[in-house]
Amino acid sequence: MSGQRTTKFGDVVAKELMDNALDACETSGVPPEVTLTTEPRDDGSVAITVEDNAGGIPVETVHGALDFNVLVSDKAVYRSPTRGAQGNALKTVFGIPHALGSLEPVVVEAKGTRHSARVSKDQAGELRVQCDDTDLDEPRLGTAITAHIPDGGLVLRSFVKYWAQAFALFNPHALVKTEGFSNIIDLW
Repeated sequence: MSGQRTTKFGDVVAKELMDNALDACETSGVPPEVTLTTEPRDDGSVAITVEDNAGGIPVETVHGALDFNVLVSDKAVYRSPTRGAQGNALKTVFGIPHALGSLEPVVVEAKGTRHSARVSKDQAGELRVQCDDTDLDEPRLGTAITAHIPDGGLVLRSFVKYWAQAFALFNPHALVKTEGFSNIIDLW
């Protein structure tokens, strides 16, 4: 669904989540503040998290994105040359970790709910979707989405800085924050 080779899946996750975060902020009418974080894990994977300060993704949208039989997007007809060209970003983000062999759920936190979603295929090749919803102790402003990507050399140390610079360059109205492998925060 991404149109990219597997070695670029980490980039797809970062780009699609940052596109969605900026779109959500602009739709909510708030000055965009987007944070891209990568965190190496002991199992060799990298947790990629994108957070925004918009109104938060609705529960129905998260659950709708997990229905792979339909297209759930506010961009089903509209295509932008700069952002949101796929219209299936959240579906793509849910599928990529499984496609790379991760057993970790994609976690979406918004509107007081934590959604832990796993997408897989059973031995017969049938698609299986599991989403466990729990209440957050402290509701957050906006949305945070985390996907675990097996590293295998695919996610480089320059990954975070590259995407932050690219989004800041083409979205000068947005505050783009990054946190990466070195735990140094850059503001663009």
